[in-house]
Amino acid sequence: MNKVFVDTNILLDLLLEREPWAEDAAILFSMADRKEIELLCCSLSFSTAVYLMQRFKYTRKEIVSKLTIVKSICTVTTVSDSVIDRMLQSDFVDLEDAIQYYSALAFGAETIITRNPKDFATSSIPIATPKEFIQ
Repeated sequence: MNKVFVDTNILLDLLLEREPWAEDAAILFSMADRKEIELLCCSLSFSTAVYLMQRFKYTRKEIVSKLTIVKSICTVTTVSDSVIDRMLQSDFVDLEDAIQYYSALAFGAETIITRNPKDFATSSIPIATPKEFIQ
């Protein structure tokens, strides 16, 4: 099964129902729910999602409910000491993207799905937008 890592922006598209991207994010998570792909999400993305959902006035119950569903569908990748070391030594412009990249790499991701492919320009893992991957 293809291991597909989703960038934080894809998780946020799903959780915050951001248009016009929410539908593609939902398709990716549905594919994982049907076991067509193994979806990987960085633990860092969960932290970002909680912060933004609270800021957008989601209730604790809504946040827990949505994240519980997401967690049941995807494998949560960790941010380890070695991931942080690799990020610190990387040439990534955005260090948060570097954390996600090295976390994805550590978990054997075969594709990274993002709406911002240029953020992963130095990736050795193939990059695709949600639309590209779905097609």
